[in-house]
Amino acid sequence: MYKNNKLFGIAIIFMMILMSISMVSAVKPITEVTTSEGYAIEPVVKDFIRTGEMHEFELHIVNISNGKPIISGIGCYMHLYHKIGNHAYEGYDDTVNHNFDYAFNVDGGNFTSRGIYHAKFNCNDSTYGGIDEIEFGVNDYGEELTPAITQSHNQSMWFLMILFGISLIGVVAIKNPLGKVASYLFAHIIFIAGTFSEWQFLQGYAMSYIANAGIFKVLFYVSTIALFPAIIMLVAGTIIYYATDKKIQRLMDHGMSEAEAYRRQGRKFK
Repeated sequence: MYKNNKLFGIAIIFMMILMSISMVSAVKPITEVTTSEGYAIEPVVKDFIRTGEMHEFELHIVNISNGKPIISGIGCYMHLYHKIGNHAYEGYDDTVNHNFDYAFNVDGGNFTSRGIYHAKFNCNDSTYGGIDEIEFGVNDYGEELTPAITQSHNQSMWFLMILFGISLIGVVAIKNPLGKVASYLFAHIIFIAGTFSEWQFLQGYAMSYIANAGIFKVLFYVSTIALFPAIIMLVAGTIIYYATDKKIQRLMDHGMSEAEAYRRQGRKFK
């Protein structure tokens, strides 16, 4: 049992160190290209979208000289690039929807990689045109990792670690064998919950592959598989413990002293 306690202590310290490594996910500001005449391209800004999901990119076209929307007689192009420069998608639309929207339905297969993406839009007719571009992030949650989210997650993890520490203290302090096993089982479940939460957090908000997420994923699966022997140990210990109690009671019923009956069964008597 001491060996198990030592291993859990090392594991929790390791987990705390990994949690202290912060993640940064920032999206560059929009870059606009404007001219004195022609068309203003106004794409809907995307901060973050989910990996692997189809997404619609919308934009409005406005005549710079009078501010009126352009809803016919124009063709719009979209080109999508990954942060490393790969050309991922290109599309064309010349029919307005929802009164003003020119739209491009980009399949989720173009967003299988996390990171920063760049979309360029160009619309023109035979006389005038315009161009604009946006940058946005792609991760599993489709949202930015904000300080508020980070704080909430860290508080939850600290709460789990406190429960985990209390459970380990119970393993050492509780003298009853069943109490030790129960404390160990509770600590094991808390460890599973902590590794799962950290794995999902790191993987969901990551802008690129992070080794930490893989580490917690492995820890989650290993600790989950190891839970079954712990449950078997708890059940077997309970059966043996109460079977021994019955033997002690029978010996006492035959006139043996309580202390001697406990000694015969290998149990400490207080």
